[in-house]
Amino acid sequence: MNRSLLFAALLLPSVGMALPVLDSAQKTRVNQSELRQQSVAPGQAPDGTPMLALTWNNSAANYLEFTVDKPVNLPEFDSAVLKLDLYWPENTAVGKLNLRITDSTGETLQYPLPIKELKPGRQTLEATLTPTSAGGSWGGNKNKKIDFPARVTGMSVDFNRKDGDGKLWLGKAELLPEVKIGKLIVDPAVAKVRIHDGAKRQQSAEVTTVEEKSAYQVKWDAAAAKWLEFSFAPQLPVLPEFVSGRFEVELMIPESGKVSRVNLRLSDKSGETFQYPLPITGLKPGWNVVALRINPADARKVGHWGGDKNHQLDFPVRLIGFSVDYPAGSGAGELAIGKVTFSE
Repeated sequence: MNRSLLFAALLLPSVGMALPVLDSAQKTRVNQSELRQQSVAPGQAPDGTPMLALTWNNSAANYLEFTVDKPVNLPEFDSAVLKLDLYWPENTAVGKLNLRITDSTGETLQYPLPIKELKPGRQTLEATLTPTSAGGSWGGNKNKKIDFPARVTGMSVDFNRKDGDGKLWLGKAELLPEVKIGKLIVDPAVAKVRIHDGAKRQQSAEVTTVEEKSAYQVKWDAAAAKWLEFSFAPQLPVLPEFVSGRFEVELMIPESGKVSRVNLRLSDKSGETFQYPLPITGLKPGWNVVALRINPADARKVGHWGGDKNHQLDFPVRLIGFSVDYPAGSGAGELAIGKVTFSE
């Protein structure tokens, strides 16, 4: 296959894997819980289903808001479907139910969920979210859209009456992101790699099949070196010039969890190399698709060396390889990298 054909893939929609963003045992923090006479804690719905139990006094405040202790990182998406398991009380005081997402600038976006058609009892609520469909926002750059990377940070409930007590039960919530498959720029079945100082550092890289995916499997002994790096040989075609580019990397995280960083490397027309860390914190063992958004204007904020050393990503630019960092003394380790796509 001609390497130039790696750019021929069309941008097609693809539904990602369901991402859990809330569960019945979730640890939370309620804002001003004592003053507002509110609580959110693991409990049981009236039908016995384990859920988060929300309780409040309508006369003490007109809304409840809580944050989750471990916000879930979201992949970049064009639209996503939220599925929320809940138990809707009869004659409820709930006027609005909102999901909150905080983006990379610190802006929090609040998404009103459709509750008008809910009936008493347990059911699954569905809502479609897009980066620009929030009902309101505050903080950060105040541009009213999600600037990825972003996280689900909490929820809020508005009340529609001034007296009595209120209750609501929330169960598992999942987000199913719909993303676009970018242009294929790296296919392990086609592009070959060269590992740097492999023999000296006791490292290796080979193209093989890992859990039914063609991949570059790299292995190392941490006693010999603290990082591994490999490049594509021959070089890949240059990327189209972009103002903001999105790379998606298939990444197999090992059960051992001995990887501390995985870095994507770009080289510009002068030969200056720029190293961008992939967001791997919180990834589970197994195959993952990791999205990385690169803005050339931010090139000074990442590691760079060689070339004209002007700290600018001067086009044309190409993807030249990856590096992997791991803790010293962590023994033998391995990692697999699959296909890489690019979109704007």
